[in-house]
Formats: sequence, C-alpha cells, structure tokens
Amino acid sequence: DTMIPAIISRQHILQAIQQARRDGVPRGRHSRGFCLAHDSRHYPPKYIIALAHKIALGRLLRSDEFNGGRESNGFLRSKEFKVVECTCGGIGPSTESVVQKVATRSFDTSADPPRRHSERCPECKLRIGQMLERIYGTCLRDHRFQWSTQLSDYRATPIFRTLKTVLDSLEAHRGHRNFVKASRIDPCDFFMPKPGFVVELDESQHFTVPRRLALSHYPPDFKVGFSVERWISLCEEHKAKDNDPPFRDEQRAWYDTLRDMAPLVEGLRPTVRLNIADYQWCSLNPDRSDDRALFDGLLSRGRPKWEVDAEFDPEPWIARIIIDGPWSGSAEDAAELLNLVCDTWDSVDEIRRVRTSLVMTCAAFLEFEWPPDITRSSIGDCWNPSADALMALFRAGELAVGRLLTPQLLERLAGFTDYLTIGVDSSKDTVSTTENYISVLHAELVVLVNTRTGHQIWTGKSYPTNRQQGSLVRVPDLDTHFVRLPGVGHVMILGCHDLNMFNNRNLENTGPVRRDLKNSFRQLAKGRRPTAVLHHPHTMPSSHTWASAWGWVRTELPSVKWYAGAGRYHHAEKELAPLESTNVLSNTKQGSSIDFVAHVNPT
Repeated sequence: DTMIPAIISRQHILQAIQQARRDGVPRGRHSRGFCLAHDSRHYPPKYIIALAHKIALGRLLRSDEFNGGRESNGFLRSKEFKVVECTCGGIGPSTESVVQKVATRSFDTSADPPRRHSERCPECKLRIGQMLERIYGTCLRDHRFQWSTQLSDYRATPIFRTLKTVLDSLEAHRGHRNFVKASRIDPCDFFMPKPGFVVELDESQHFTVPRRLALSHYPPDFKVGFSVERWISLCEEHKAKDNDPPFRDEQRAWYDTLRDMAPLVEGLRPTVRLNIADYQWCSLNPDRSDDRALFDGLLSRGRPKWEVDAEFDPEPWIARIIIDGPWSGSAEDAAELLNLVCDTWDSVDEIRRVRTSLVMTCAAFLEFEWPPDITRSSIGDCWNPSADALMALFRAGELAVGRLLTPQLLERLAGFTDYLTIGVDSSKDTVSTTENYISVLHAELVVLVNTRTGHQIWTGKSYPTNRQQGSLVRVPDLDTHFVRLPGVGHVMILGCHDLNMFNNRNLENTGPVRRDLKNSFRQLAKGRRPTAVLHHPHTMPSSHTWASAWGWVRTELPSVKWYAGAGRYHHAEKELAPLESTNVLSNTKQGSSIDFVAHVNPT
C-alpha cells in the first residue's frame, strides 16, 4: 500500500511543479534514476510529491515517510503524469526536448529556431482573460473606470493620507513634480463585475525603485490581492528603469498605487496583481478543470484566504478564534489569520475599544516538524516520557511560536488583549479524534503568551485518546495546566481530550490507570479553585461533542465563572450545517465573549 496521502491531487502536483520551476530544487533532493517529465522539463519525483503534500496539507513530506521508485512513480502515473528513466537528476530540460531541437535544426535548415517564451507573449494575456471568464462568468477586458489621478479628488476618502504620503515620496525621490498628466486612470487589464475585483498584469517594467518606494508606504492592514512584501522584493530584484519621459517610473508607480487603492473607495474587493513572469499562462487550457483549479490557486496567492466575522456579547472576558473549515497549521496561515482578526477588531466600531484578558485559538493552530533526534528509545514510555525528550519538544514548539509571533504581530495583539493561547502540535496527517488511530510519534501542546513581554508558559495534553496513547508524548505534570493571571484568577488550560477527565460517561468502562488520572486531576482542580477554563479542541463539529464534559465541570467546580472552547468547526468526512444555524458557539462557553469566525474566502 502507498504511504503517500491520497488527498494529494493532480492540481497539487501541478502547483508543485510550477513552484519547483520557479524556485529550483534544494540540494540533496534531486532524483537518481527517474524523472517526472512535464512541459519539456524534468523534475525529481519524490521532491515534487513532498512539495505537493505541503501545498495540500501545509507541511513538506519528509523523505523517510514514503518511498521513491515504484511507489512515487506509480503515484504520479496514477495522476496521469509521465515518469521516465533519466540521469539529469530532475533539474533541467527533458532529453526528449533537446533531441527534438537538434533534429529540427539538422533536417530543416530553413526553419526558425524555437522561440523562448517571454513575458511579452500576446497569448498569455488572452489566456488569462479566458480563464477569468470561465471561472467568474463575465470578464471585462481593458475596462475603464472614471477614477481620478488627482490627489485632491481623494481628500474626503480614507485613503487620502496614504496617497499623499506616497505622492510626496515619489516627488521627493528624484525631484520630478509634474508627472501626473492624465486626468483619469487608464483602463485596467481585467474587471470581474461578480464578485467585483480588478486583475492587473505586471511585467518587469513595473518593478522599479519608485514602485518599491510607493509600496513601502502601504499601511500594514491595507487589503490588497497580492503580497506587498513579494512585490517589494521583485522591485529590488529588477530595479527596472524607463526614462522616456524622465519621470516615467514615478508616473507608473503613482498610477499603480491608485489602481490598488481606488477600488476600495468604490466598494470593490482588493485589486489582484499577477506577475506575468510567474507562469507560462498560455499553456493553460480553460476547458481543463485541473488547469482552472491551478489558475485559481495562482490568482489567490497573496489574497486573504478567509473572511472574518465578529460576533460579540456585552463586556466580553475572552475572544475566541473559530475556524469554519479546514486548517493547515502553517505559520504563514496563522500569522495571516491573526492579522485579519486584528484588522476586524480595529474596524468594528462596537468592539474597537474593547479589550479582553485573553484570546484563544484551537489545537494545532500552529504545527512544527517532529525533531529527528527524538526517537522512541529517547522518549521511553510515551505515558511517562523522559524529561529530556519533553523539554526538546517544548523547545521545538517555542521556536515555531517565535517565528509566528514577530515583534510587530505581538505589538498588534497587545493592543487588544493581555494573553494569547495557541494550540501547538507536531505535524501529522491524522486529526486527533476518538475515532482516529494515530501510530506516529506526536505531541499536542498549548502555550500561553504574554502579548506585552512575549513570555511563554507551556503545557500539553495529559489525557490522550485510547487510540493515540501509544504514540502521544504525554505531559504528565498536571500542575502545568494551572496558571494564575492578574484580573482573572486561576486559569485551567486544557488540551483537546483533556476536558474528558471531567466526563463521567462510561466511567465504569475506564481502565484503572486512566480512572486514577481522572480522579487525581479533579482533586487537583478542586484544590486550585480555577475561575476560568480554556479548552483547546481540534474540532467541535457539534454542540453535543463536549456538552457532557462541560456539564461535569460546572457540577464539580463551582469556582468556575467562565469557560470557553475554540475548536475548528469541521468534519473531514461529512458536510456540516452552516455554523450560524447551530448552537456550537453558545454551547461551548460560559460568560460573554467576542467570537471571530474565519470563513474560507469565497473568491
């Protein structure tokens, strides 16, 4: 049986091929005897599958998790890819294409040599328009809006201050001050009336020093449909120049800024930009579903992946981040979502000035790669692991959290809350539920972070499910679940299944070891008299999932005034009713809260 997850689709592999073609193949990941042949180039099969796994599930598949040769080649062939024997290592043009070019030059001396594809390819823009039309219905090409180029016409809009800063900096850059010649912006490349957004195609002449200067003044929370950081990097890489007329680069940078910002004044979605050199767009076929999916993935790069709604009660004590759908656990997604929550918090008048003591996330909100030096022999018994192995896992978690919570992001969060909890898991393919058997070594941790100082306090799951207890590195120190916070009191912090230590359902069928653990933890909790309980499940697909356990918490711990859970509203094998039509949010808390619900962006 293959060890390669079946969730990896042809689309994921096509995206991996494009990424490998753009970024290259890392040292040590080349192939030995076989190559994946695609579009006249060769790629290493195992690396492409590992990269496709990251695109599908958020992490790079390690080489020791699946086999090369027959397994990898068979998997790729099952997805209708061509795998051939070769010796190039998967890092160059295919032998077939080289032979064909030599043959052409030898037998037909009158024929022109094959042309290299370039960003000036006229078919690329045509094909992009066809793909947009096929996906969104109506696509208007070279569409003209009546958007002014004059700064004074934006004086009454929210973007005026930023536009003035950009224009002032462009004028000061080389002293050109009269480069705004037209009264209206030239037509945009494409406009999709439904759902309402502009697509601009950027060739290399757009990546200039003045454009980098303009982009550097975009506010951190300004919504655009591309990566500002990457566009700045492309400007630094190209440093294109067009001095005819002498102010052409400043002029183009100003008009591009207006195309980014004016749509938001008009109530449109953020402008999407495509780097025309990122892909050979003319190779896409609008009639192929795989190609349409690949195009849509490229189109959405840099676009917010979620839309965040805020549901709030008066005088909330906590804010919860609820993810309505699947989740990758990557640091990139986690950072983007935390910033979107901050954006939402700052934009909703009713809660803009509200501050909570805590913000909490779900289990596996952030994932890290399992440290290769932690083995079963170094762990010993997973139920009572060695202190060294456990500390090594905490250190791996700390490094992952440090990469996520940059000083800038911590500063943003500190404007809204005193503490943040993050579910931090080692990467694994299977979600922890009572139904799923998990055989790979793994850890499920929770960290409490002081947003002002960055100080971290760690705990982790102490009560594994029956089907994971042989491979979960348990946190045996029950004291780690309790921390005292100013203004809140004692807080009990629980991992996913830990809440079931309070569940008396089927108690008579619980084995003596697990029963003793339940009793020990309950006695400890009664002595600590917590005022608040924070539960970090992986999922909460139903209002009944944790209802019994919460009922026993209320019965056994009268000191608890507030409690909250923050799992994902998701089930891997069945479609759920819309979250707003359920009681999931109200049945997983006691006390007022702000609930930030992240829905997958429909565009």
